[in-house]
Amino acid sequence: MIYLVTKQDISLPDITLTTVQESLKYLNKLEWIGLDTETSGFDPYTCKLYTLQLGDNDVQYVIDLTTIDINEYKELLETKGLIGHNLKFDLRFLYHYRVVPTKVYDTFLGEKTSRLGIESHRCSLAACVLRHCGIVLSKEERLNITGRLTEGFVKYSAYDVKYLHELKDKQEFLQLADGTSVSIDLDNKFVLVLAYIEYSGMKLDVEQWTAKINKVQKIADEAEAQLNQFILDNKMEKFIDSQLDLFSFSTKVNVNWNSPSQVVEFFQTLGVNTKVVEKGKTKDTIEANHLVKYSSKYPIIDLYLKFKGAQKDIGTYGQNWIDQINPVSGRIHTQFKQLMNTGRLSSGGKSGDVKNFNFQNIPSDQETRSCFVAAKGNTLVGCDYTGQEQIVLVNKCLDKNLLEFYDKDLGDMHSFVASKMYNELDGMDLNDIKKKHKDKRQSAKVAGFAINYGGSGIGIADQLGLSVEQGQHIYDSYFKAFPGLKSYFDEAKKFGVENGYVLISPVTGKKSYVDYYDEFSKLKNEMNKDFWDRYKQMKNSNTPTAREMKEKVSQFFRKRGDIERMSLNYPIQGESAEITKLACVYFWTKYLVPNNLLFKVLIVNIIHDEILVETPEEIAQQTAAQLEKAMVDAGAKFCKRVPLKADPCIAPYWKK
Repeated sequence: MIYLVTKQDISLPDITLTTVQESLKYLNKLEWIGLDTETSGFDPYTCKLYTLQLGDNDVQYVIDLTTIDINEYKELLETKGLIGHNLKFDLRFLYHYRVVPTKVYDTFLGEKTSRLGIESHRCSLAACVLRHCGIVLSKEERLNITGRLTEGFVKYSAYDVKYLHELKDKQEFLQLADGTSVSIDLDNKFVLVLAYIEYSGMKLDVEQWTAKINKVQKIADEAEAQLNQFILDNKMEKFIDSQLDLFSFSTKVNVNWNSPSQVVEFFQTLGVNTKVVEKGKTKDTIEANHLVKYSSKYPIIDLYLKFKGAQKDIGTYGQNWIDQINPVSGRIHTQFKQLMNTGRLSSGGKSGDVKNFNFQNIPSDQETRSCFVAAKGNTLVGCDYTGQEQIVLVNKCLDKNLLEFYDKDLGDMHSFVASKMYNELDGMDLNDIKKKHKDKRQSAKVAGFAINYGGSGIGIADQLGLSVEQGQHIYDSYFKAFPGLKSYFDEAKKFGVENGYVLISPVTGKKSYVDYYDEFSKLKNEMNKDFWDRYKQMKNSNTPTAREMKEKVSQFFRKRGDIERMSLNYPIQGESAEITKLACVYFWTKYLVPNNLLFKVLIVNIIHDEILVETPEEIAQQTAAQLEKAMVDAGAKFCKRVPLKADPCIAPYWKK
C-alpha cells in the first residue's frame, strides 16, 4: 500500500494521505527499511531534494520534503538498516542535511559483485527487479521531475522501494553460495565513506592555480615562437606566408601547430618518418612515443613535444578546474566508481552534463599538488602505504628471497633484485649496485614492474630498447631468482584459465569473472589432439580451412594470454583496493563517527594507496595518528607475513 506524507492540500485517487507520526509508527517496527530519493539534479549543494521514499514490500511512504522537514526522520534513518539502489547518490543528499546512516545495504553493489567483470550483466534497479522479482518497473513518470506530486509520480517513486527487501534477500542467498558475503559487506560499509569523500570535495587555491596556468601558457607560447623561428631560419618556403598586408610588416609562418595534418606535413618535409602500421593499416602519427624515436636526429621534435605537453597541460589542468568550483561549497567535487573489474576504484565520469575530473590522476609534481589546500584553520593529512602492491604480492607468493629482503629491511628493492638476477652482483653491497651498476638495476626495475603485472620478455625488451632474446633472458633470470614468485604466478594463471574467474582476494572472496570465458572454453574444447594434428598438416597452406584454423589458434592464445594477465594483475590491484577501503572504514567507524568529527574532519580524496584528509589544525597530530593506525590495522587483516606500513604527512597543501 502506498502512503503520501505531505502538508499540501492534495487528493490522489489511489494514494492514501498520512502523517509523519503514523509513518514512523510503522517504519520503527522494521529492522531494514527500503530507501530512495527524488531530486532536481546531481549536486546536493545546489539541487533540491523533492521526496524521500521509505518502506518495505507491503507498505511504502512517499514523503514530500518540500513541506516536511527531513529531520523528522533523522533518528530513524540513523539507527535503522537502510536498503537502497546506488545509495552513494542518496547518501550525499542526506549528508547535506547532516543525516548520517550507520548501516546500509546497496542492491546495486550486491548485483555488481555477483557478476563483476561481465559487461552484459545489467545492474540498474529495473534490470535487477526484472531478473530477481519478475516485475517490470516503469520510469515514464519521472523523466521530467519537477517536484509536482502527480499520482503517477508518487506511485512509481514508491515502487523504487517496494522490491528492495526481496532483492537484498535473493542477493544475500547468492552471496552465501559463491563466498562473496564478506566482500559485499565491506563495500556496503565503504559506500558510506565514498559518498562522504564525494560530498567533501577538494579546495583549490585559485590564485596559485592561475599562476601555474600562466606559467605553462608562457612555456607554450615560447615553444611555439621557437618552432616558427625554426621555419623562418631554415627558409622553409612552403610554410611561410609571404603576402604582407597593410597591418602586418613581418613574415608569418602558416603552420597551425595544433593541426595534426599540418604538423605531419612539416615533419615529413624534414625527413621524419611519421608512418606506423596499426591493425594491418598504415597511417601517419605525431604521437610522442613515435616521434621521440627520431629526436636525437631531429632536435626540433623535443621542442614540438614541449609545446604539445604544455598545451595538453593547459587543456587538462587549466581554467576548467576553476570553472568547476562549486558556488556553494567553494570546492571541486568529483564522483567515484566503486567497483571496476579489477576491484579498484575509478574517478571521473559524468554527472548529467557535468564532466567530473579524475581525482586519482592529478599530476604528482609539487607545483600542481601544492594548489590543493585546506580551508582556513585546517590543514591536510596525507597518508599512503609504503610499497602496497609489492607487499601484497610478497604475502601471496611468499618467495624466500623476497621475504629475506623485507625481513632484513635491506633498503633498495631494485638493487636487491639485480643482486639476485646477476651472478656477478651476488653478495655485493646494494648501495654499490645502485651507484656502479645502474644498467643492471634498471633492467631489474623494468622486469619487476612488467612481470608483476603479467608482462613478457618482449615487453621488457621494448621498454629497455633490447633485442627480444635479451628481454627474454632478463625475464627468465627474474623468475630463476624468485622461484616462489614463479610458482604463485603459474598457479594463479592456471586457476583463471580453468575456472573462468579471478579470485581477487581470498580474505573477502571478491571475484572478477572473465567476460568471454564461454568463447574461450568453446575454442579450448575444440582444440583436441585431432585438431592439432590437422593444424600441423595444414598450417603452411593457404586454403580457407587453414586460414580458419589459424584464426582460431590466434584467438585461443590471445584470449588465454588475456586471462593469464588478468589472473596476475587483478589480485594485486584488487586486494590492495580492498585494504584501502577497509582502512577508510576503520577511520570512519573508529575515529570520525565516535568522536563526532564528521563535517569537521573531511576525507577529500582517495588515490589507490593514499588517503587525503582535511582536519582542523588543533587536532592534526591526532588525526594523522588515527589515520595511520586505521591503515596499518587494515593492512594486517590481509598481509599476515610481511606487514604493510603507512606514512602520514601533515601540510597546509597536498604534498606529493
